[in-house]
Amino acid sequence: MRWLDSSRSINSSGQANLPEFSGELRQDVATEIDLFLRSVLLEDRNVQELLTADYTFLNERLARHYGIPKVQGAQFRRVRLEDENRHGLLGKGAVLLHTSYGNRTSPVVRGAWVLDKLRGTPPAPPPPNVVTDLTTPPGAQPKTMRAMLEEHRANPTCNMCHGVIEPHGLPLERFTVTGQWRDVDWQADCAHRFESDNAGRQGNRRSGRPAPRPVGPPWQFVQALTVKLMMYALGREIEPRDMPQVRAIVRDAAKNDYRFSSLVAGLYRVMHSACRHWRSEGHGSDQKASFSQDVCSGARASPSDCRCSMQ
Repeated sequence: MRWLDSSRSINSSGQANLPEFSGELRQDVATEIDLFLRSVLLEDRNVQELLTADYTFLNERLARHYGIPKVQGAQFRRVRLEDENRHGLLGKGAVLLHTSYGNRTSPVVRGAWVLDKLRGTPPAPPPPNVVTDLTTPPGAQPKTMRAMLEEHRANPTCNMCHGVIEPHGLPLERFTVTGQWRDVDWQADCAHRFESDNAGRQGNRRSGRPAPRPVGPPWQFVQALTVKLMMYALGREIEPRDMPQVRAIVRDAAKNDYRFSSLVAGLYRVMHSACRHWRSEGHGSDQKASFSQDVCSGARASPSDCRCSMQ
């Protein structure tokens, strides 16, 4: 949950005034994503299923919120998802809630989240004093979020960042702030229907066309997850000099279908080898020795506290 930052929004009250959302639903979406993450990681599945799994965990209240029939009772249970748009993390209410403002969705926030958490390529922070208020001025006709962002991108300076971020967030615009699917944007003038937006580029559940998944090649997500695991192990941000070790872990994990245990085992092997190098090679100044020193002393009180010393 900390890796995805979703718990921060679940514990906030920014969506408290939305009529379709309640404290009980807030807890339900937290339970859903917790059970989903456990099912993939603790059952040692291919970690790419975090993006593609065709199941989730629902009770009757959350299933009704999502518009999924034939789920009864307060008990959470595994449910197979017929709608591809609900597959994986990008169909989870906790993620969609976290990547929205309190009163509206945000393709920019959602796109930045996808780039950072799922692709490992976080966008540059916005420049100071940038205008982010997209509220419709009094007396003006309401517009769709896509239309407002297109006007914003007309400025070449703004397009430098938004042109990269928004293609990853706009496909998720079919979901509301609280993760419900919508065919109509009621905030826009004349109740804009998404199907008419660029010939259905944002997906059409009725026609069977899922919204495009705003993620990159499969290995990229595995690498992004490995970076987060190494950050946790080292207790610091990952630097360019660490990437050879990250890529080695990902390459080895591919031989075992990218199972979660293969990532953990690869991380242990790399850190164990690095620690032994630091302890036996005179604490050299080369790149490998620098990484090794971080492993043995950067995240722990002293080299003697390192788990690698347990032969």
